[in-house]
Amino acid sequence: MKTLPNSVTVFNGTPHVIRFWHPDWPEPVEVDPDTIISATVEESPVIPDVAYGHLTGAIELVNTHYVGNDEARKIVAEAMRQADVVIGSIIAAQAYPGDVLAMVPAKGYERVPPAEKRMRPDKFTIF
Repeated sequence: MKTLPNSVTVFNGTPHVIRFWHPDWPEPVEVDPDTIISATVEESPVIPDVAYGHLTGAIELVNTHYVGNDEARKIVAEAMRQADVVIGSIIAAQAYPGDVLAMVPAKGYERVPPAEKRMRPDKFTIF
């Protein structure tokens, strides 16, 4: 956990360092991983409708569901008691809607290699 210059304390539930950056800051602030918030991906088959019905048998369509687990729910609950913001992967944010947030890239860093990525400290995605 780390408190950013904007006074927001973040819990990093991803497996990698997050580099937050704001134009008012002299340099990015790195937040090391805390405990990984895990989730799994499950798929449900979908029967093609009119738009893709002509491809029945040639392609497979699925709905994707993101599913949490009890161990990670405990991690999230504890993190929420200690931090202002609990950050996870986009999968974790969807598996724990309303509790785990996903990051938004800083302007100008949307399409850069991971080592150059900078994330906004003041805007997050919630499901």
